[in-house]
Amino acid sequence: MAEGSGKSVRGLTVFGLVMITTGIITSIHGAPSMAKYGFSLVFIYLMVALVFLLPSALISAELATGWPEDGGVYIWVKTAFNERMGFVAVWQQWIENVIWFPSILTVTVVAAVYGLDPNLKDNPWFIFFAINGLFWILTVLNLFGTRTSGWVASICTVFGRIVPILFIFGLALVYLSEGHTPEIEFSWASFFPDLKDTEKLSFVVGAFLTFAGIEASASNAASARNPRRDYPIAIITSAGIALILVTLIALSIAIIVPESKIDLDAGIMQAIEMLLQKTDTSWLLLVAGLLIALGMIGEVNNWIPAPTRGLLVAGRDGAIPKYWQRENRHLAHYPILLFQATLFSLMSTVYLFFDVQVAFWLMSVVPTMLYIIMYILMFAASVQLRYSHPDVPRRYRVPFGNVGIWSLASVGSIAGMIAIGFAFLPPELVPESQRYAYRLVVVVGFIFFSILPFALYSIRKPSWRNASPAP
Repeated sequence: MAEGSGKSVRGLTVFGLVMITTGIITSIHGAPSMAKYGFSLVFIYLMVALVFLLPSALISAELATGWPEDGGVYIWVKTAFNERMGFVAVWQQWIENVIWFPSILTVTVVAAVYGLDPNLKDNPWFIFFAINGLFWILTVLNLFGTRTSGWVASICTVFGRIVPILFIFGLALVYLSEGHTPEIEFSWASFFPDLKDTEKLSFVVGAFLTFAGIEASASNAASARNPRRDYPIAIITSAGIALILVTLIALSIAIIVPESKIDLDAGIMQAIEMLLQKTDTSWLLLVAGLLIALGMIGEVNNWIPAPTRGLLVAGRDGAIPKYWQRENRHLAHYPILLFQATLFSLMSTVYLFFDVQVAFWLMSVVPTMLYIIMYILMFAASVQLRYSHPDVPRRYRVPFGNVGIWSLASVGSIAGMIAIGFAFLPPELVPESQRYAYRLVVVVGFIFFSILPFALYSIRKPSWRNASPAP
């Protein structure tokens, strides 16, 4: 991963890039919500991969190999349009993570303790203090730099993500082979989702969040041995691996756990528990939970510094005050990282006001909406750059010329806008008494965080531009 403005450490192999990118985009914490769709989850994942993941992956590959310098989406949108829109794009990428971190860390701590006391998943005070403790520990670790990010990502992705998913799916296949009746129907009719069931449409948004983030690995492109050759290979390979993994884990949950009993934060562990009970190996529950937690810790650790680097680059163009542009001797931008952790703690207080399941979903759906805004800006930038900077060498180009880039950008943008519309629909898990508050939080959160970057950019000062990093 690039370390410091304009300073990158070359040496990441294609395998390292694949592991980092796969770890970033293979977000299995949303699998339980998709499992509520039963067999049709396969159709939804395939469609979202086709209309959103594929455009994101191919367009990101072109942009990252044309503009591989530190800053990622900020550089792309800024070059295509202007600094203000670049700041808006990187702001949405960053704030989305701050709001999203509590939900994935909830799954992390639930997985880690499920084998000891599964009832802790419904204790809001435990969730609040546990996720805050874990996030602050990871933040402090990131203050010491990211030189080992490739190795950390590889270990967490392989042993905390790939191995557990394949193990769970293997157990599900054994479960079926022994003659047990699956909780879902495997038929052509059940392959297609019922779009009339509006109380489930919100869960489709979870599929978008599952595949979001592939552009964030662009901060690692400059650290590759051969960025223009290795990064396109890594990003497309990672997209394929992610699609397979998330489909397998969600399908395993749907096969084992009755739809009405699936918990959004504990669905993965529920499936593992039931499978292990069938095979008289319940003692493995704690081990499995710790491995799942390891994978998610690796995912969060990848995301803590990634979007903040783009924010730092935008800051050096004058978007944020000089103090926030400072770095320590490890080239860690500590003011932004510490501020991010403080915001995380404030956001996580939602657990103290809503049911744990509702709070969990709020911190999944609102950030997805904000993230989609960033993607729409990125798609638009890719089209604009084809016309404004046609001669910039790109190791990878979206095929079929301008028709190809227009088609992918349009499909991705339209799919994203449809997902935003679905996000306003309260899912069935929201009690009637909390539905008004749910809609209010979604609407206010979406509008407030969408407008805020424009307001912040309007108060910038000339003295903030081109500040040198200070220890």
